[in-house]
Amino acid sequence: MQRVKLTKRVIDAFACPTDLARAAMFDSEILGFHVEAYPNGRKVYRLKWKRNGQQGRETLGEHGVITVDQARARAISLKGKIQDGLTPATVRASQQAERQRGMPLSVLIERWLAEGGAAAPMKRASSWEADARKLRLHIVPLLGKKEISQVTRADIEDAQLQIAQGATARDIRTKSRGRSIVKGGAGIARSAVMSLSACFSWAVDREIVAENPCLKVKKTKPRKLERFLSEEEAARLYKTLDAMELGGRIDRAYADIIRLLMLTGARKSEIKDLQWREIDGNRRLIRLSRERSKTGEKIIPLNDASIDILQRRKSALGENVDFYVFPSKLGDGPVQNLQKVWSRVRGEADLFDVRLHDLRHSFASFAAADGASLFLIGKALGHTQSQTTERYAHLRDDPLHEVAASVQNRILSGK
Repeated sequence: MQRVKLTKRVIDAFACPTDLARAAMFDSEILGFHVEAYPNGRKVYRLKWKRNGQQGRETLGEHGVITVDQARARAISLKGKIQDGLTPATVRASQQAERQRGMPLSVLIERWLAEGGAAAPMKRASSWEADARKLRLHIVPLLGKKEISQVTRADIEDAQLQIAQGATARDIRTKSRGRSIVKGGAGIARSAVMSLSACFSWAVDREIVAENPCLKVKKTKPRKLERFLSEEEAARLYKTLDAMELGGRIDRAYADIIRLLMLTGARKSEIKDLQWREIDGNRRLIRLSRERSKTGEKIIPLNDASIDILQRRKSALGENVDFYVFPSKLGDGPVQNLQKVWSRVRGEADLFDVRLHDLRHSFASFAAADGASLFLIGKALGHTQSQTTERYAHLRDDPLHEVAASVQNRILSGK
């Protein structure tokens, strides 16, 4: 075995014989430190090591990319760590962890958005898109440049406060005439921190960070936004849809989507993106796959009015009945801009404080008022947890009022 003090002049002159796959020249001062040469002229610094019955060969770098002095320093450092009982694999893992801890939060977020799906196969694409918007529009502008190992609970609580106060709200120009209004507020702040927490939890599982700094953050409390239509308001909304459709102020497709949301208690995307293959006319129901529903596979029962709307829809489309029940006139997907149409509808109906999602709450409130059990209401809405349906329990308190009234009558009967 050839041993010589490795220097740049010696290594430059060293060449691999043409009849060999590679040739090695070992350093005379550091045991195991050597350079390997290949027939194509490539030369690589390596360290051959042995410790407690284990042995191996570690690459230190390529000649020309690093100098012999840099390779020698790496060899000495690695030999010292091996003497301390560490294996090269442990050293590499430690170095990788150290590099990852220095990763900016914005890089971690993008990595989670790209790779996190493998660990959450049941999470819908729309949920990933929502996470991406919240993190990119609100968290990254405030904390994106900070190293992930340096992100603290206090940093996240401060960011949450800034988002709630509107620090990340802005008007973004998307096209020549397009705009994207980014809003802040307490609800967005809370939701953005929850998305960031999911990102950090994934990073903990991947051993990129040691802990999730979001776990002890006191999240902002969302405002109670539930709004139930009264019977008079529901009737007024239905009449407004009829009048707007008759007057040509709303396309029938949008009117029918809103009608179905009222009649089924379904979520907006479940009706707007409804496909003909999801409708079972014989069993009078809509059957959604786990990819299409927030809570997994779901059955939506259809009443007579809903069936009439869908049959009328099929007749109106004629030969164009293909994929979506409400196809876009401008492309291959479903209709768009439902929210803009709804803003006009609720304005004409004098229901300015009613959201599209409130139609779902109203469906439940009418069912509860008619005496339907919370179990059946939950089944109709597709709830997977009974606690979710319990918000409607107060709407079924009429029997309790009857009890109170009977006691009143007993007490006051002798007056």
